[in-house]
Amino acid sequence: GGVGGSVGDGGSGGAPLPLECTATADNLLGPYYRPGAPKRDDLTEPGMLGTRITVQGRVFGPDCELLAGALIDVWQADAEGGYDNDGVADPPPSEYVLRGKLYSSAAGNYSFRSIVPGHYLNGAQYRPAHIHVTVSADGYLPITTQLYFEGDPYNAIDPFIIESLIMKPVKQTNGELVAPYDFVLQPTSS
Repeated sequence: GGVGGSVGDGGSGGAPLPLECTATADNLLGPYYRPGAPKRDDLTEPGMLGTRITVQGRVFGPDCELLAGALIDVWQADAEGGYDNDGVADPPPSEYVLRGKLYSSAAGNYSFRSIVPGHYLNGAQYRPAHIHVTVSADGYLPITTQLYFEGDPYNAIDPFIIESLIMKPVKQTNGELVAPYDFVLQPTSS
């Protein structure tokens, strides 16, 4: 189950509520997380390679109530599959590339702009393109997950991918992509 990627029409605010608010699936943290990313909703920089994408959606609780002020922490590889701390023991704190933190709005909406990440080798095979995300809110269990892309050539062989985490980006007239994805958190105690 899970509502991720299957809800909404890419429009703003007019999408119907999900029929079932199933918790978003957890997925591995991976080795590239760095604390302290700056607060920003545009992870791109001028001249950065890669197809621009806006990931947008809503954050829900289990009863389909919209959650305001949920913290969304995002990190990912660049267009060539490299992370800013790839092979670097302790990168300078000022150099956060393709990382950011943002909060859901009063209406539970979030949106961030980035690029479609590249592929990189994990052992003998490539990982599909993915964006790492943690989502947390007071009174709810935090989730650590990865968002994947429909049609990625490495989806079928990836041992970590979960169907409900696959986004379905829609190409806009300007060539950029918009990918709807809703997160659902579970309360710390039921």
